Amino acid sequence: MARKRNPIAVTCIYIYLLIITAIVVFPIFWILMTSFKTDVQMFAIPPEWIPDPFTLKHYTEVLFQSSFLHQLANSLVISITSTAIALLAGTPSAYGFARYAKKRNRRVVFSLVTAVRMVPQIVMVVPYFLLLSSMRMSDTRTALIIVYIPFQMTLVIWILKNFFQTVPLEIEEAASIDGLGPFGTLSRIVTPLCKSSIGVSAMLAFLYAWNEFMFALSLTSRNAQPLTVGIAGNVTSFQTFWGRMSASGMMFILPAVLLTLLFQKGLVKGLTAGAVKG
Repeated sequence: MARKRNPIAVTCIYIYLLIITAIVVFPIFWILMTSFKTDVQMFAIPPEWIPDPFTLKHYTEVLFQSSFLHQLANSLVISITSTAIALLAGTPSAYGFARYAKKRNRRVVFSLVTAVRMVPQIVMVVPYFLLLSSMRMSDTRTALIIVYIPFQMTLVIWILKNFFQTVPLEIEEAASIDGLGPFGTLSRIVTPLCKSSIGVSAMLAFLYAWNEFMFALSLTSRNAQPLTVGIAGNVTSFQTFWGRMSASGMMFILPAVLLTLLFQKGLVKGLTAGAVKG
């Protein structure tokens, strides 16, 4: 017989969830409203929660009077390319760690591979800057792609290794009997079974490159600037362009929100796929 839920406890849980949701959503709501306000409305006291009238001035300035579209292209090319390379290199590596590395050696090597994520990025900025400058690759998309790949690949390996270990060995042994080698088993058997988990790792790797700021700020100046640096450029020594920054910020988060909504079911499935080992 199902247990009756305490209505007071359920009410408290809903209130708690509403408070947490409000805390998370409010900054996004405020940025959205600010992007439609005039300069006078932004500094009104008491504050105007809903602008009246709405204005599209800041969106027009961002789209037609700034480098937003060029920076958007940079962000898309850098994020998509680095994510694709990290997946192509990281997926076989994760499978190798899950199936072919000896237990003792696996722990040591896996720790060394993932240790790159433990190093503060600020420590690596100067070496990367000097190296890329000597190779005449400063302020290029290629430079940022090269810098991002190690961080994305370690993320992919770290996530997928556990998921690959959940695939029953019997399935892979049957594939081996049918004549498939390691790469054939990975591409034809394991990858389709773990496609949701691979999608999760791809999304997280993409979001890392999409949101990264430290390397982008230090290694680019104009030609290869992504959106993260472009948005920060609205803060100057003389004035902060709140309207432009808010409009740019809303358009910047739109791809990430759409990706999350589009792959929401696969995201939940992928995150929970490795919770129970087979």
